[in-house]
Amino acid sequence: MQTSSAGEVRDSAWNSVRAGAFSGNADIHAMLDEMRSERPVWKSPWGDVYVTKYDLVSDCLADRRLSHVPPGGDVGLADSALLDWLIYREGSVHGALRRALQQPFMDNGMAALRAVAALAVEDLVVAPDLSGTVDVVAAFTRAIPERIICGLIGVPDKDMPLLRHWSASVSTILDSGFDDAFGKQPNAIDEMSAYFVDHLRGLLAHGRMPPLLGGLPALAETLGLTTAGRNIALLAFAGHETTVHLIGNMLFHLARHPALWSALRADRRLVPAAVAETLRLESPVQKICRWPLEPMSIGDCRFERNESIVLHVGAANRDPDQFADPSRFDLQRPGRQSLAFGRGAHVCIGRALAEMEGTMVLNAALDRWTSIEPVAAIWADNSSIRGLKTLTLRLVP
Repeated sequence: MQTSSAGEVRDSAWNSVRAGAFSGNADIHAMLDEMRSERPVWKSPWGDVYVTKYDLVSDCLADRRLSHVPPGGDVGLADSALLDWLIYREGSVHGALRRALQQPFMDNGMAALRAVAALAVEDLVVAPDLSGTVDVVAAFTRAIPERIICGLIGVPDKDMPLLRHWSASVSTILDSGFDDAFGKQPNAIDEMSAYFVDHLRGLLAHGRMPPLLGGLPALAETLGLTTAGRNIALLAFAGHETTVHLIGNMLFHLARHPALWSALRADRRLVPAAVAETLRLESPVQKICRWPLEPMSIGDCRFERNESIVLHVGAANRDPDQFADPSRFDLQRPGRQSLAFGRGAHVCIGRALAEMEGTMVLNAALDRWTSIEPVAAIWADNSSIRGLKTLTLRLVP
């Protein structure tokens, strides 16, 4: 009885990892450390299974027995825009989408992306008179990735507020499971996807493609205008939302470690390490869901087909068996691979763009401010995406 009671208390405490019960300002990392140590594969009272150990999460990300498609997604829900997104497709369709969407990142394509990014950083970090006490989320950590992605996919300035509104709603929908996404009522995912289907139709009519959409004309021919346009919505959301939080999370940690800021100002070769360490320590994407195609085991636990498996990337990236002193922001950390961008067939295609933006913003900030000091921070109440609603810093020129 005592063991059962202790287990119930522990499960109740771990309930805060659940969407809807999650508090961004709670010590979520301590709770995940406990979960990973005591029960690295944990079946929650609400039915989801949480996997928190690095080796298990890594293996699951590459395991073809785990589906990327939500159960029921191919039964009566074929018209859901979400199910056309690259991250929820498999097989030949996934391959065609991936080839088309990653085309701009190949060969010399990054030069065109870099030019658009440089203008946004120049306008929002270098040019303004930013000093003193500033909420950097409101000032630039959100606006820079928004402006970059809009420039790369051809969204006019007047429609940028729509992207911000949709992204906030999509983040909430994806965090709450898939009931809202597959509901009968219109949602932000469908609205956003419909906008980009029309957007692609207009681009094709004029015969001009923005830098990130070079592979879309061929994709529209092979998979259809609707599927191609819906995946621009994915690019618009995923191509900026996680980068917003990468930049904010990085400044949050560096503001609390002035010696690191000084080290970066003294040696810019450490900047890529700061970006990589942020992605590991405060992974913007915390959770990735998978569903078994057949009965299988993970660790010592057995699961049936279609059970919901939550791969906790954020917990895996703080596993002490993989990363020594994992809660420390270490610019000299050996080059062990974090899972921030996933692994396997669905590894993030936008990794190079996110790392480039993080590097450019950090370099501009190091040029601009001799020090940054923490004032206040409020984390978002989202269990899937780790990021700051506000981050107030004292910026010292």
